[in-house]
Amino acid sequence: MIRLRPARRAAALAFAAACALGLAACASGGTSGTPSGNVSVKSGGSITYALDEDVAGFNINQIDDNEFVLQEILDNVWPTVYVPTPSLAPKLNTNIVTSAKVTSTSPQTVVYHINPKATWSDGVPITAADFVYEWQADSGNPKFKDVGGKAYLPANTGGYNQIKSVAGSDGGKTVTVTFSKPFGDWKLLFEDLMPSHIAKKVGFNDGFQNFGPPVQVSGGPYEIKSYTQGEDLVEVPNPKWWGPKPKLSKITFRFILDDNQVPPAMQNGEVNIANPALASVAFNSAVRAISNVTTNVSPGLEFQHIDFNQANPYLSQASVRHALAYGTNREQMVQRIVSPLTTKIKPLDNRIWMPIQPQYKDTSDGYGAFDPSKAKKMLAAAGMTMGSDGYFHPDSGPQKGKDLTFTLSTTSGVPVRSQIEQLFQSDMKAIGVKINIQNYSANTLFGTVLPKGEFDIAEFAWVQTPFASNSQSVYCSYTDASLCGSNYDHYSDPKLDKLFVEANSTLDPAKSANLYNQADAVLWKDMVTLPLFEQPNLYSWSSTYGNLVPNPTEWGIPWNAYDWGLKS
Repeated sequence: MIRLRPARRAAALAFAAACALGLAACASGGTSGTPSGNVSVKSGGSITYALDEDVAGFNINQIDDNEFVLQEILDNVWPTVYVPTPSLAPKLNTNIVTSAKVTSTSPQTVVYHINPKATWSDGVPITAADFVYEWQADSGNPKFKDVGGKAYLPANTGGYNQIKSVAGSDGGKTVTVTFSKPFGDWKLLFEDLMPSHIAKKVGFNDGFQNFGPPVQVSGGPYEIKSYTQGEDLVEVPNPKWWGPKPKLSKITFRFILDDNQVPPAMQNGEVNIANPALASVAFNSAVRAISNVTTNVSPGLEFQHIDFNQANPYLSQASVRHALAYGTNREQMVQRIVSPLTTKIKPLDNRIWMPIQPQYKDTSDGYGAFDPSKAKKMLAAAGMTMGSDGYFHPDSGPQKGKDLTFTLSTTSGVPVRSQIEQLFQSDMKAIGVKINIQNYSANTLFGTVLPKGEFDIAEFAWVQTPFASNSQSVYCSYTDASLCGSNYDHYSDPKLDKLFVEANSTLDPAKSANLYNQADAVLWKDMVTLPLFEQPNLYSWSSTYGNLVPNPTEWGIPWNAYDWGLKS
């Protein structure tokens, strides 16, 4: 599932291949420049991972909690059928299901055999009931209701809304999923399975928002032991775990919202791992100066972008959105922010595929070009007059006769984000648009401001998955809120909806990739959002630990935390 990342969604061989292809700046400090996979480690010990934000809640499948940091926390807590790997290929998690096979294509039918040993940490078996609940909660079907008769509020309904039925047999250990229409990305389904026996009592929407016993039920190698808001979250081995025993006795996720505090914390051993949302030159230099720390920079599936809220009467006009895009110097942003880390990243010309994916192509058709003169002409043609103060004045609407003004928002306290805002503000001033900056905490921006549409322009990051169908919830028509829960921009285009439906229902990978690229071309033509650049991921960790392997997907570096340990 595509994840929010506000500030900033064989492994070793994959990283080395990326370096060989020139996709990353693969330098390091400390003892090693490559991910430390397949290393002998001992049992016991603890590790502390610095997260750049706190969590909004604990249900990753719920729209308000759909954050990258929460996915990292739940990687080893809530079970997943297919795990996204560093090579971008999904791997069957045989600890959860021993097999998953397409047994029919007409209708498409997938049969899962749940591992007989699979059990929730409270002793309740993991069964077909958990698959059924996941489908019902994430399908967006109004006939399925949450506790209290409320509609479910899923973060993404893609794929689940194409399922006709989910049935259990063999005492609940066999699951048969029948689709109403084909779904090519079926392997992305049943990620972060919830304990249905708990969710049915406490509720999907609200039952996992606050820390308590429901949050502590685990179906993975670790379970959440404690959580202190604004400070940390602690995981310990799940005593009911039936798979290989995890090596570390404790994993602490420490919330450090100011990136400047992370290098000193690594220097004195308070923090052992860091992956800043937006790596800066200063951060890179600081961690590389620390002895016995491994640092590498690699490409990922995360990208920075600017969102235009079409509920705003001026931003509802495509010509105004295009003008703002033509007035934005994306190349300058890349040169100032990214090039000091790696020179291989360029302005991003696709929202659905990232440059590290073979399906990526430039679908912009020139709409992402920097052309301030054209931007001014488009604003004038949109019914605005240049004032003596250097700003356009709308001839009608709520800002009639006043400076054309928009508020730009992102998460507060992140220097790189401030730099993006300042560059954008300067670019907009040059074309006659006034930008006011109003930033928020991550919890407020992603828990309230974006979901409620209380913004004009926002800058943040999406962390993609290898599955393009996950993008549907971000861009499909806002009129279908049950399907498009991540469409914060109130955008709607039936042509795009049709392309997504066709792409999602196509089992031929080449054909579906072409359809997704056609969909992105529509997004450029409508200028729904403005992609800025693929975010390079910087990872640093103490070299005393082994088997830390960065994952460019929405699972992040903790994807294999069960293998982490102190080197023998």
